Amino acid sequence: MDYQEALARLHSLTSFGIRPGLERIEELLRRLGAPQRRIPRYIHVAGTNGKGSVSAMLDSISRAAGLRTALFTSPHLHSHAERYRVDGAPISEGDFVRLFGQVLAAIQSMQAEGWESPTEFEAATALAFLHFAEAEAELAVIEVGLGGDMDSTNVIESKLQLITNIGMDHMAYLGNSIPEIARCKAGIIKPHSQVLTAAEGEALPVIEEVSVAQDSRLFRLGRDIRLFPGELSPEGSSFSLELEGKKYENLFLPLLGRHQLANAALAVAAAQLAGFSEEAIRRGLAAVRWPGRLELLSSDPMVLLDGAHNAPAAQVLAQALQDYWPGKKILCLMSMLADKQQQEALAPLLPLFSRVLVTSSPYSSRQGEWQQLATLCRAGGVPADCMEDRQEACETALRLLREGAYELLLLCGSLYLLGELRPCLQLLLQEPGFRKDAKSGEDKSFLFGRK
Repeated sequence: MDYQEALARLHSLTSFGIRPGLERIEELLRRLGAPQRRIPRYIHVAGTNGKGSVSAMLDSISRAAGLRTALFTSPHLHSHAERYRVDGAPISEGDFVRLFGQVLAAIQSMQAEGWESPTEFEAATALAFLHFAEAEAELAVIEVGLGGDMDSTNVIESKLQLITNIGMDHMAYLGNSIPEIARCKAGIIKPHSQVLTAAEGEALPVIEEVSVAQDSRLFRLGRDIRLFPGELSPEGSSFSLELEGKKYENLFLPLLGRHQLANAALAVAAAQLAGFSEEAIRRGLAAVRWPGRLELLSSDPMVLLDGAHNAPAAQVLAQALQDYWPGKKILCLMSMLADKQQQEALAPLLPLFSRVLVTSSPYSSRQGEWQQLATLCRAGGVPADCMEDRQEACETALRLLREGAYELLLLCGSLYLLGELRPCLQLLLQEPGFRKDAKSGEDKSFLFGRK
C-alpha cells in the first residue's frame, strides 16, 4: 500500500458518515495500545470559528518555549498530511502509510467481531495519536473536529480547554439553537480544569453552567482576560493583554483581522496558564503562520484568500474588508458547500462586492446545486457568473483584475477551493505579464497543465 492507496482507504471510511459517540474510537485506541495516554500534556480547542487559528498560535508558542509539540487540525489546505504535525512539520508519506496500516488492521479486527466501523475522522484521530506518541511529543494541541462532547478527540484528558465562540453551523449534528450547540461544544470541559472562552450571548450561560458542574475555573474574554487592541495594518496587528495581574504590552500578531485579536488573546492567556514565559509567547505569536485565513497573497495586484465558509465567518470577513480595504472594487471568486447557510453567509458580503464568479467545489459530494450561489448573488443585486472549471475561473478572475476592472480579487467560501487554487495563483502571480492580452494573444493556460 502506497501513500495514495492509504489515503484512498482512509477516505473510503467516509461512507460510514458522521456518527456521534465515543465507543468506536475508544475501542479502536484500546486495540492500538492507547497511544493517547502516552502524550503527557494536551490543550483542547473547540468553537465554531477560530479554533484552527488558536491552535496554530498555541503550537507556535509551545515550540518557541522549546517543547516538542504536536498539532492536530482539520481540514487541511493543500495536503492531508498537514493535519498531523510534529514540531511544525507534516507527517511524512512513509509514516502515514505505516501508521494507517496499523489503524486499518485494528478497524478490520473490530469489523470481524461485529463492531460498527469507525468513521474516517475517528481513524484519522487514532492515526494522529499514534504519530504523536511515537514522536514522543511533550504537548499536543488538539482541534475538535465537529462539536465537542461526542467528537472523537474528546477521549483525551486535558487540563486546559478553549472554546473560541459559538455560532450556527453544522446544525444537523449539533443542534438548532445557540444553547444546544454551546452545550455540545462545552462537552470538552473536563473536571478540575481551566477553561477559556470568547463566547458571548446565549452560549455563555451554558459554558458557565458546565464549568461549575465540572468544578473547573472559567476565564472569560472581556472579564478575566482583558484585551487592549492596538493598530491594525496589512502587515499584522498589535495588542496588549492582561490576565491575573500579568500585563503584556505591544504583542504582535502577523495574522490579519480584528477577530484574530480575540483568538490571540485566548492563546496568550492559555499559554500563561500553561506556564510559558513572556519571551516564548512573544516569539511564538510573532512567528505564527496560518495560510488561507485572510491571507494577502499579493499586494500588486491585490489578491486576498479567506476560508470563510459560514455566516459568522462571513461577518468577520466583511468587517476585515471594511477595516483594511474600504471602498475597493472587489471581484469575488467563490464556492460554498450546499450544506452551509449560503444566504446568511452572503448577506454581509454582497454589499461589498462589485461582481461574483461562482465556481464548483472540489468537494463534489457536498456541493449540491453549486450554481444556486450565483442566483442568490443576483437576487442581492450583485452581478454573478458561473464557471464550472475552477482553474479557468481562476484565470478569468486574475485577468479581470490585471486589466483594471477591479481593485481586489477575493477567493472565499471554502478551504477546499483555496487549497486547490492557491498554488495556481502563486504560479500565475510570478508571471508579471500574465493575461490573455489582446495584443499578444498569449495564452498561458499551459501553466495549469492543460496543454
